[in-house]
Amino acid sequence: MTKLSLFLRGTLKSMFSDYNGIQIFLYPSTLFYWISSSSILLALSTLLSVRVHFLPITFWGVLFIYLAFMIMKIYTMIFNVAPDHHRHLLDEFWDSIINVHVRLFVVLLIVMVFFVLSEFLSYFYGIKLPVKHAVMLFFRLFTILLIIAYYIPHMWLKPYRERGYSKRRSEMLCYSWLIKHPLIAIKYSGLLFLILIAAVRLYVLMINYVYVPLLLGILDLTGINVRLELIRIDQLWSVLYNLFILAAAFILSNVCFYPLIVLAQLLADKLHPISFAKVNSEEINQNQA
Repeated sequence: MTKLSLFLRGTLKSMFSDYNGIQIFLYPSTLFYWISSSSILLALSTLLSVRVHFLPITFWGVLFIYLAFMIMKIYTMIFNVAPDHHRHLLDEFWDSIINVHVRLFVVLLIVMVFFVLSEFLSYFYGIKLPVKHAVMLFFRLFTILLIIAYYIPHMWLKPYRERGYSKRRSEMLCYSWLIKHPLIAIKYSGLLFLILIAAVRLYVLMINYVYVPLLLGILDLTGINVRLELIRIDQLWSVLYNLFILAAAFILSNVCFYPLIVLAQLLADKLHPISFAKVNSEEINQNQA
């Protein structure tokens, strides 16, 4: 691989790999810390009042950013092997992309049904459901569970995938091992979840006690506010600009979270119950059989 390829792979990993991004859905403040609070109020107040007709395109823009994030996350997980095996992974990649779209479509259908139900209850019975709060909570929970559902199986299959095994063969070998060691499987899966939560909590503390004081110190010393700024929404270009800033803040949060993920992954890999020695032993036993 060339140095440019290694750099690009490293950059993508720092933005999207493993469970990077989950911190934003667990603690939305980890996104909004990087954007000026006054500019958030300005953009939201104009969007929800005099420029409310831009709300649909804003929604679809946020959805596009979300889909792009999930696609890149899947890409970094699947193509995290030697380049020699990449040509065999395209089918798996496209299958995963289709599955994400199917799941998101189901979620949108559920949201639409909930919205229609809330309007029905409000109109005929005067019962008002907390639609906005419920939808946001459901969307956050769905994304958190989706990231975990990709991450934990990815970690279990990692020793096999790094040997260049196909997904199907890796799953068969891994399931065989899990059936023989169910308690160890439960303990390690729980450990992965605890490591994930601990890394996110530590990142929140770092924002409060390292990043925010650093940004305020730069502001006091230079008079320059290095936080990202949203702008007042007047025309379509201002909506697109704010969406770009939102995506930039998302990526910035992920990049700053990535060093903690690296440390957490070193611990998770070291404690992985399926070592390369066991993979080699299983391969030898299969060949002898």
